[in-house]
Amino acid sequence: MVIPAFQCVSAFFQFVAAWQSILFLSTGRLGRVWSLVSLALFLKGLLSVWVVFSSSWSTVTPFTDQPVMIAEFFISLLLASGFLLTGQWFRIRERLEARFALIAEVERSLVGVLEEERILSLVCGILSRSRGYLLAWVGAAETDGTIRVECSAGDAAEFLRGVSLRWDDTPEGQTPPGNALRTGGTISAKEIGGGLPAEWKEGCRRHGLVRCAAARIEQPGFPHKVLVVHADTAASFDAVETEALASMARRVGSAIQGARRHEIIVNAKASYDELLRNQRDGVILVREGKVVRANPAASEMLGYASPGLLFDADPASILAEPDAAAGLRDELRGPGMGEIRSEWEAPLLRMDGSTFPGEIRLTWAPREDRNDSFVPRRRGPLGMIVLRDGTERARVLRELRKERDFSNRMLDISGALVLQVSRAGEILLFNRQCEDVTGIAARDALGKKMWDLLVEEPARDLHRDAIHAVAAGRMPPPLETSIVTSYASPRTIAWNHSPLHDGAGTVVSVIVTGIDVTERRLLEKQLIEMQKMEAVGTLAGGIAHDFNNILTGILGSLDLARGFLPPGSPASAPIAEGIKASERAVQLVRQLLDFSRRAPAECRPVNLGPVVREVTALFSQTIDRRIEVTSSIEDDLLPAFVDPNQIHQVLMNLCVNARDAIIESLETGEKSGGRPLTGYWIYTRAENVEVDDDYCRIFPYARKGRYIRLSIGDNGAGMDEATQRRVFEPFFTTKKMGRGTGLGLSTVYGIIKQHNGWINLESCAGKGTTFCVYVPEATGLPEEATALPETSPSGSGKETVLLADDEELIRDLGRQVLEMHGYTVLLAEDGMRAIDLFKANREAIDLVVLDLTMPQRSGMEVLRAIRNIEPGMRVILSSGSSPAEPVHGTTFLPKPYRAEMLAKAVRSALDAPRTA
Repeated sequence: MVIPAFQCVSAFFQFVAAWQSILFLSTGRLGRVWSLVSLALFLKGLLSVWVVFSSSWSTVTPFTDQPVMIAEFFISLLLASGFLLTGQWFRIRERLEARFALIAEVERSLVGVLEEERILSLVCGILSRSRGYLLAWVGAAETDGTIRVECSAGDAAEFLRGVSLRWDDTPEGQTPPGNALRTGGTISAKEIGGGLPAEWKEGCRRHGLVRCAAARIEQPGFPHKVLVVHADTAASFDAVETEALASMARRVGSAIQGARRHEIIVNAKASYDELLRNQRDGVILVREGKVVRANPAASEMLGYASPGLLFDADPASILAEPDAAAGLRDELRGPGMGEIRSEWEAPLLRMDGSTFPGEIRLTWAPREDRNDSFVPRRRGPLGMIVLRDGTERARVLRELRKERDFSNRMLDISGALVLQVSRAGEILLFNRQCEDVTGIAARDALGKKMWDLLVEEPARDLHRDAIHAVAAGRMPPPLETSIVTSYASPRTIAWNHSPLHDGAGTVVSVIVTGIDVTERRLLEKQLIEMQKMEAVGTLAGGIAHDFNNILTGILGSLDLARGFLPPGSPASAPIAEGIKASERAVQLVRQLLDFSRRAPAECRPVNLGPVVREVTALFSQTIDRRIEVTSSIEDDLLPAFVDPNQIHQVLMNLCVNARDAIIESLETGEKSGGRPLTGYWIYTRAENVEVDDDYCRIFPYARKGRYIRLSIGDNGAGMDEATQRRVFEPFFTTKKMGRGTGLGLSTVYGIIKQHNGWINLESCAGKGTTFCVYVPEATGLPEEATALPETSPSGSGKETVLLADDEELIRDLGRQVLEMHGYTVLLAEDGMRAIDLFKANREAIDLVVLDLTMPQRSGMEVLRAIRNIEPGMRVILSSGSSPAEPVHGTTFLPKPYRAEMLAKAVRSALDAPRTA
């Protein structure tokens, strides 16, 4: 039975060889000629089977006697084994060829691909195609130890969503991708092998992944990536395939680097193009003397619709005057032998023929070996012309020049002394005001120490310390010192200091500013004197008020006493002298009121002759006996509409000014020994003048008509033109300290202007001065107020009079005078008492006489209270000075008044109708 078994096994082997041969033919691994071999093997297998079933094996034949059968058996075994091994070899080769074909396809596909995402997508897609790998993906190492999947492809892509991917040295990072990223090698492993995380193995088992290989993609300067492929066969990823995968990873890394470099280049070129397009300055590229490119700013600046219109143009055509700047035209066309960089300023030409100032910056770059893409193709150095419209710059320069000139002008006319001194104190800047105040020219001051040139010895250390403090970064307090001038008169200056820094913040010099406060300090002293005078005036006014009350009582009492004397009484003469003396006292009180400004201006027609004589007589008694005072008054002098008291003040002020001028000449003459042959004199003159058109043309402020001219002249020191221009300014004076306040002539000017007149000045230094005052003639004026009747008052008065005054003497006098004339008198010592008496006797009272100054309530307050009670009540107001404004429905009785004046005023007021 052994032999039939051998025969059956041989037939099996022959069928296996025939089956493998048919597989080779069907897969195209062998040519058609092998079909005969396959048929022969199949037939031989059938024959062997027929022999086994058709032969009789009853006779036992030794096995050794069947050499053919034995040989057939071994040959069949060899054929079956050979065909099986060959089939296995074909399958391995085809699998490797498929893998290598995929790798080669990846290599071919990467050629020309310059986008990183496209590269990764191609690699994963090609590796996961049919007959490829089951899953291919690329991940990037993150700084937190995880692996971020950037691209994946394949049937098992769901695997990546179910596992944790890490590359750090944690249990989850012990996978082929993690190991490859950490070590940098190519790792392959069975998916279900030992040492892998359970999550990884479970995911591989669920998706049919048997083997895995991972290779690191080197990324210098960037996080590394890893290329991972999964296969479904255990025979995958032998040494050759693993090395091929590592080579692919290197190729992918190179492709990514190339894509990144290309992206950098493309972005750089795009950035350069964008910068060129968006450049505010015009840019023109020149090669071989022709324009090869221009940006929009250049075309807009030159008036072209688009940059293309400048293409192939001569760059020198942009010049409005090609020969204006020597060498510029040639520089625009080529570098020549000059500098590769140059700057020019020249007028540029627009397309429409207009021109504008331009700034040109020219740069040449040698590019002989560069392959540029200019069309038409040009070679040689490449020039870049940068154009800038200089219109705004020219405008700014003009404005800066204006600002500089304005600053210099302001520096000169600011009225402040401005110096710039070095840290050591040398003068670097000396403005015009410094020259005017000190009398020192700037050229003589520059380079000298400030404190040595200008400051008096006691204050030099103060200025030296201030300059050094500013240089050290400290701010000194303001200084006020006297400076030396070439005019021999020191000036008081208030100084301030400020540092001047360089770009690094270091103090390089000091700005010193000074304000001339000489006049201000003098003004302060004058104001103090004025306040003293005002206090004296206030005191004089108060004294005059009290004297008015006393004189009213004295005069009234003397009048009453004279009325009681019989004719021819010896007491009449002393009483008359007392009345005369009291009247002189009244005039003195009037002068006190004028001095205190409590007497209002009372303009009326006045003959100025007596006023001039009075002033001349008074002034000649008080002046230095070496000065002769004379006067000349026209006989038929016209009346002037003036306040005689104020004209009196004008004449006195002008005479005092003439006296001071002569005193100055006397002091100068004593030192020099000189004296006028005619002696020193002051004259006053009053005359009529006719002002005509010719005079008005010479003096525009004059007006035609007849005027009275008052002239006051002297042969004193005189005035120069500068002094004449300022002579009427308040507080301006050329007199020595203590001799004047600077208000005399300004007061004169103000008074004459109030009288609708004017004043002229004629003066010559060293010869004398004449002031001519013009006041208008009193014509066309309303009649003066009617004086009180001169007739003796009637003694039949029966009315009731309320007399309110705080002076008991005046109340007693008023009661006696009024009662002598038949009146009933009610007396009130203050304002409240007057109001109470009026309320209690309003039906009986016919007239109220009120003093304006009373305690409790003033006369005006009492008047308002009475008018509220009885609007039509007759009222007489009495005071040493009249109210500032007339009071409707009242009569004013000035103090001091005589008894007759009081009686007349009362009778006149009672006879007048009541006011509504």
